[in-house]
Parts: sequence; structure tokens; C-alpha cells
Amino acid sequence: MSVVLDYSNGVFAAKPTGGSVGTNPATIGDANFGDVSLLLHGDGTSGSTTITDSSSSPKTVTVNGNAQIDTVVKKFGTGSIEFDGTNSNLTLPSGLIGSGDFTIEYFVQGGSDDNYHFDFQGTRRLSIWYEATTSSNAKEYSINVYDTNYRGQTNSLPFATYTGGFNHIAVVKSSGNIKIYTNGTSIASWSNSLDYSDATLTIGNTQASRSFDMWMDGFIDDIRITKGTARYTSNFTPPTAAFSNTGPTLDLSTGNTFVHAPSANVTYAFSNPPASGTAIDFTLKVTPSATVTIAWPSSVKWAGGTAPSAPASGETDAFTFYSTDGGTSYYGFHAGDAYS
Repeated sequence: MSVVLDYSNGVFAAKPTGGSVGTNPATIGDANFGDVSLLLHGDGTSGSTTITDSSSSPKTVTVNGNAQIDTVVKKFGTGSIEFDGTNSNLTLPSGLIGSGDFTIEYFVQGGSDDNYHFDFQGTRRLSIWYEATTSSNAKEYSINVYDTNYRGQTNSLPFATYTGGFNHIAVVKSSGNIKIYTNGTSIASWSNSLDYSDATLTIGNTQASRSFDMWMDGFIDDIRITKGTARYTSNFTPPTAAFSNTGPTLDLSTGNTFVHAPSANVTYAFSNPPASGTAIDFTLKVTPSATVTIAWPSSVKWAGGTAPSAPASGETDAFTFYSTDGGTSYYGFHAGDAYS
């Protein structure tokens, strides 16, 4: 909008209409998306061997054997990842988990008694599998983890439940303690201070032939690994929707002033800009409650080509942005540092 003041007609007073406070970015997207090291939705076309990592730092997923997208059996989206129980797996590079907190979670529907889900292997090993055992002439079923010893809980997931639909599994390390959860219920807990920084990941089998080698037979959907964050520390309700592909989001249709207080590394997203040819400007005030990093959309252009550093814990910084091309490009400015 432009305003023309004709001074030949007298004196004028301008009264700005002001802006509006937009929806809190923390309520849209995944607050911990900046720490997501792997995110596999298993979506695509039937039979596809292209499996995309939608995390904040996408990795190359190597598909081996007959692992592929299945669009019939799925929990969310358009498909899941199918493993045939003989020679199908996925391999990924190291660095997905480290020595600190982490959350490994996924939805699984098995097709046979024994299935190897995840195998992290480097200097240290962390393996997650489903096993049928025999006790008192009756089968017992468990989700198990191996680090330096066997860790597991029998009767944690009945076979009919395991094969009859998707179940949420989470292995969570928090402050040197690991818990296994099945469908939101803790089934085992133990101390663990090991460093898995150099461990590569195989999904669907072990990384080396062993006496307990068990190829995955079934389907895995929505795999998410969060490095540095323990998402669950007590019993919880499993997610009811696909994991988010974005971090805290500024919905530009709701206002032009936003306030956010991140407590973890943050990857911001911008959504719903006006159409191309319409100018928009907006401000984000950030006050972290911890030491964090900030990643901005790739569409943001910063003066000098370098994004500013995140504010220190407890410090308030202001950032302003404008766009005239429908959000294809945003021009960003560090408008204020360390406000009192």
C-alpha cells in the first residue's frame, strides 16, 4: 500500500492500523525437529525402492534386497516399508545417535515369530528385535535390546497383536538410562552410558552374520530418530498422526508478529505467505530457555550471506523478514540483539 500526502491541502495526521500477534510457532510442527536425525515415512508408490529421509538433515538411505514401499499395509500416509524376511534391509551412515539422550521410535507390524528391527553397530552395539521364546510350554513374546547384555521383557507384545496391526515401539535414553516402550507402556529399564557416535545403522537385519540373525518379515512405518532428546520419560499415548516434517512454524496468515521461547535446537518453517506481488513483512522475537541452535528456511537471504547466531539462553533477539514473491525468497535481518 502507498500513501500520497498533498501538502497544498493542509496538514495531515497518519494513524497506523498496526499488526497482529500470530499463532505461537511452538503449537505448529515438531518442537524437536531440529534434533531429528532420521525420519522415514515410507510413503511413495507401490514397489518403489526410493525411501526418502525427511529429517532436518536428510541422509542417503541404501535399499537392499527386496525392501520396498507397500501401499496396501500402512499406518499413516501412502505406504510403509516392506521387508520379505529373507534378504531385505536398509543401511544408513553413522551419527544418528551419540553418547547422550536419544529417542528411537517406529510403528511395526510383523509377519513371523522373530524379526530384527534395528542394528546400530560401531565400537558399541545397540540392537532392537522381536523374539518368540518358550517358557512352561507356552510362547512368550518380547521386544528386546542388546547393548553389552540382553535387555528385554517377556509378554510385552502378544504375537497376535504384533502380527495383527501396527504397534508403536520406542527405545529412549534419558540421563544415562534406557527404557523400552511398547504402545506407550514401559516394559524394561536399565543404565547405559555408552557412546554410539560411530555406529552405522541397518534396519531389517543384523550387520554381521550371527547365530541369532533374524531377517525382518513385515512392515515398518514412520521411523523417527531424535538425537540429543528423550521425547518420553514416562508412559505416554502413542502418536496418532504421521510425524511432522517441520519444526516450529510461523503461519503468516495469522499475524505479522511472533514470539517463541525454544528449549531445544530449532528449525523454523514459514507457511501461508500472501500471493506473489503482495508485500509482507513480519517479526520474530526469540528468547531461548536453553543453549540452542537455530536453522532457518533455505529461502531466507541474509545480509552478507551468513545467518546470525542464536541468542544465548535467556537473551531476547528480534529478527525481521520481508517477501514480495509469495515466499519464494525472504530477506532476513537481525533487528535487535540482547534486549533487556
